[in-house]
Amino acid sequence: MEKPNIILSFLFSIVDNTIFIGILSKFRNHQDNYKSIDTLVIIIVSIFTCLFTEFGITPFIKLTFILMILFLATFLYNLKFHQRVLVIIMYYFILIISELLVTLLASNILDKTVEGLKYTYFFLGLLSKFLSALIFTLINRKFLNTKIILPKILNYVMILILSLSTISMVLLFYSSLVISSESTILILFFICLFILFISLGTMVMYYNANTFYINLQKETTKRIYDKSYEKFIINAELRSDTLSKIWHDMANHIKVLEKINDIEDEKYIKYVNSIKDKFKEIPNTINTGNRLIDIILNDKYSEAVMQGIDFDIKAIAPPKVNIDDMDLSSILFNTIDNAIEACMNSSAENKYINLELYPDANFLCYKIRNNYNSTNGNSHMRTYLNKKKYISSGYGLSIIEDIINKYDGYMDIKKNDMEYLVTIILPLNDHSVQKITT
Repeated sequence: MEKPNIILSFLFSIVDNTIFIGILSKFRNHQDNYKSIDTLVIIIVSIFTCLFTEFGITPFIKLTFILMILFLATFLYNLKFHQRVLVIIMYYFILIISELLVTLLASNILDKTVEGLKYTYFFLGLLSKFLSALIFTLINRKFLNTKIILPKILNYVMILILSLSTISMVLLFYSSLVISSESTILILFFICLFILFISLGTMVMYYNANTFYINLQKETTKRIYDKSYEKFIINAELRSDTLSKIWHDMANHIKVLEKINDIEDEKYIKYVNSIKDKFKEIPNTINTGNRLIDIILNDKYSEAVMQGIDFDIKAIAPPKVNIDDMDLSSILFNTIDNAIEACMNSSAENKYINLELYPDANFLCYKIRNNYNSTNGNSHMRTYLNKKKYISSGYGLSIIEDIINKYDGYMDIKKNDMEYLVTIILPLNDHSVQKITT
């Protein structure tokens, strides 16, 4: 077989590493600067691959070194360990399967040896890259814009299945090399195809399960919103009744004040102070100008106060925004619930949450800041059941990131040992903003 052309080898490597980045994009956090990192990874790994090929490094050693380089490259992205492993396994599954099928077909089914084919490297390489790109494209098109948020155990199951499938395919391939019977080779070829389709079917089920899980999380958030809405309506009615009673009492007190001239000053002051205490019993109603935001903020404000948290809210919003109600409620529910839970587990004497929400030009700016303890152990964490009862830990932030990406928004998270700040910016529609007192 002729020595591989270095330019051709580089182009093939570009295709392989582009597939690798495509698989990795399903797991990583979306950031603008990843485009430059993606390009850098593709070029560097392709160069190493060409050098290994040019110097005649054995395939096994070459495969090992490239695997190590790719695994190290995953640390440039915000991934968990099982996600790094799954990315590598999926990548090599697609490449190895496509190369094995093409080689088996060319050297055995077509009754020709690899060494006997003219321009073998070019034609087999081209066919192999086409097949691997086709497999990836079919998967990617079906699950475009789908981020993997499945539990860790399901990812490890997928790693195991793909690993066993790849190993089985390799063993069948090497078995075919020592068998001379064409009928036996044909059987092995169809077995390879069967394993391939089983593996691809498993991947389809994996992605379908992920889609189902995302939809389930979003439906759960919607149920939480509906529950909060019902609670808010009940609280609003109680608030209205309380206000009516308080103002009725105030009218009677005012009549008494009109006749208080004959009472000593000390008793007068004490009486006035008791009236001031009555005013403090009037519930604080948050009015941003947007009914959905009002419902959520009023509800969460009450819950935070019940937990002994000083919740300061400065919010104003247009009556209508071009953000889906479910998406907007998911952002508010998840960020506020996370802040409440962090405060509940904070050892700080003064627990606080500061929330700001306001329009700025054509954007809706949202900031939420809270104190927390970064050193708390999981075994001693108190759980905020209103959220955690419904949503698995760790997936709230993932849902928020998906929503922000959906609207081409921006999210920034800053934290130190004592404070946590989340900033979210979303494009706003052209509805005018009403000046409303909060």
